[in-house]
Amino acid sequence: MSTLIIFIIVALLFAITLAVFILLPWLQTQDHHAIANRADNQLLTLNIEVFKQRLVELDTDFDEGQIDEATYQTQKLALERQLLDISDNQDTSHFTPNWKSRLIVIIWIPLLSAMAYVMIADRTPVYQLWDAQNRLGQVADDLLTAKIDTPPEWATKDSVGLISAMQTNVHHHATDPLRWFRLSEVFVALQAPEQAIEALARAYRLNPDDEKVAITYAQTSFFTQGGVMDDKTRQVVEHILAKSPKHQGAQMLMAMGEMRAGNYAQSRKWVELLRTEIQARPGDHTQALSSLSELEQTINQREAQGEQAITVNVKVTPEILGRVKKGESLFVNVRKMAGGPPVAAKKLSADSLTINGMAINISDNDSIMPTMTLSSAISTNEPLVITARVSASGDAMPQSGDLTSNPVPLEKTADSTTVLIDKIVP
Repeated sequence: MSTLIIFIIVALLFAITLAVFILLPWLQTQDHHAIANRADNQLLTLNIEVFKQRLVELDTDFDEGQIDEATYQTQKLALERQLLDISDNQDTSHFTPNWKSRLIVIIWIPLLSAMAYVMIADRTPVYQLWDAQNRLGQVADDLLTAKIDTPPEWATKDSVGLISAMQTNVHHHATDPLRWFRLSEVFVALQAPEQAIEALARAYRLNPDDEKVAITYAQTSFFTQGGVMDDKTRQVVEHILAKSPKHQGAQMLMAMGEMRAGNYAQSRKWVELLRTEIQARPGDHTQALSSLSELEQTINQREAQGEQAITVNVKVTPEILGRVKKGESLFVNVRKMAGGPPVAAKKLSADSLTINGMAINISDNDSIMPTMTLSSAISTNEPLVITARVSASGDAMPQSGDLTSNPVPLEKTADSTTVLIDKIVP
């Protein structure tokens, strides 16, 4: 039975039950009405007896001369009015509904409930999700549990429905790392790196000792961030190496990460360690050794370019520093004063920002375009400016709420420049 039909049945049962509870006072029998009438009559009789007793007492007081005639008439009139008020307040009438009125209410309550549900919001996406689960739920489960590697051809015709069914399935089995890992592969295939990293992070938290999950998570994070190894990625790689010191994928990530961080000596050590381990294995590893030689040349090249780096001292006012939150990104850009895209840019974690500032080296290694390096831009006569910005989103484009500095002119003969982050992007 489909989810939609089950929902409609349950909703109708709930509405009918509600209608019955509302009609309970109407469903009383005539015997109940008669009992209510007798109770009302008994109460009225009791009030009359009390009236008679008080009237006798009033007559006795008048005969004995304890009250005068005016007081006697006044109190007697008040007693009579009280009796009349009690008689008038007794509601002995009851409305007895017929079967038509009861049937109308029973029908209208579910009908009005259904109309309200439909009119409150557009439920089309909900119906589409239920339909996708009914048609593609089993295929999604087979894919996420590795029972099949590729979906049937008929299922691929509704890719949106299949992805929705897979996401729903994963959230129904939120503690299964395999399902999160398989979902990340789908996001990678769809070129959705942010969603893939999120799914891999969930899989890693559930099973950090799975080397396949860990290295995939580290590699995806590393390359998605443009080859920058942040603290989280480094922790994942170090965890892999602590368990498997000869894990070549983790060693390669460390070599490239140290190179991008400017730690060229450490990067060479990882390359040398990889070369030693590859040469120790039997077989032909010419291609792997050639790749390591190319990586070593890149390290040497970047080190030579880094020697001409400019030191940017990024400082933050105390008021602005209090707004910097953990996990935010720091961008340092060098661009032409006339405008346009950055000539060179560097993205780092803003966690290291302190009241004393932060020193950053920016060089040709951080150039955006290979045809226009930082050194070639400096050699021209066109003025350059440096800006620094703290971004909560990590987006290269400035957004409202980012913390930024004013552009500072770059002196061609200066080895260092200071920029001050002191304002908020409106």
